Amino acid sequence: MAEPTEYDTKKVEYKNLIAKLYLPKTSKKVPVVIAFGGSDPSWGMADANGEMMARNGIAVIGLVYFKMDPSLPPTLDHIPLEYFIDAINYAETVPQIDAAKIGVVSGSRGSEPGFLISILDQRVKSVVITTPSHVAWGGMTTASSAWTYQGKDIPSMRLPDIANVPQLQRFAKALEDQEQVRKAMFAFEKINGPLLLVSASNDQIWPSTLMSKQIVDYLKAKQFPHQVDHKIYPTGHGFSSKTAPEIKQMIIDHFVRTLKN
Repeated sequence: MAEPTEYDTKKVEYKNLIAKLYLPKTSKKVPVVIAFGGSDPSWGMADANGEMMARNGIAVIGLVYFKMDPSLPPTLDHIPLEYFIDAINYAETVPQIDAAKIGVVSGSRGSEPGFLISILDQRVKSVVITTPSHVAWGGMTTASSAWTYQGKDIPSMRLPDIANVPQLQRFAKALEDQEQVRKAMFAFEKINGPLLLVSASNDQIWPSTLMSKQIVDYLKAKQFPHQVDHKIYPTGHGFSSKTAPEIKQMIIDHFVRTLKN
């Protein structure tokens, strides 16, 4: 097994990005992965991916996109997708980064911008999404979309307002509306590279395994030219301490295989 690579962490100074660059110490150009979380606004997802990926010779641009800085939206509402695309633009300005090898990793609510920027920007060549949704959902506090592009709302779905019903069942009820699903579903066939989905069969937040299977079926029907892997774990939405090391290694292996080798 190769020795872990040392890396530097520095604050990103680019446009209005609130981000960190985790850069392996090497003389060679390295691939990069854009990493961000979901409804938890913290640095957790960025830092976790930064550490595990940079130690394996892959740079990470870890970002936060609401609440964590006065310049960011205070809630997960009307987040411009251009903000995430700016992280890709920034990657092209870093001399040590091979801008032909850019990936995206995110999960949960972050699956939505993760898929959307991979669809909108062909510079993304490899994607990993954990506990994903196959459609966009509304904002956390408003009736409109959580995401915008070029000033317009991304078509999204709303959770029905049903009293005394667990969240999982509200998501299941919303997903029964096939017409709304069709309008809010992502054009996955436009993703420009291999895709790894990791879902939780005991997910109590939303039906990530069902939605992942629908993504796989959709891509098969579209004759998607890239490899698609879907791994299911018998855990809750946040996975478990028992499964986390295996999942982390699988994510590292995916990016080493698709971007580094």
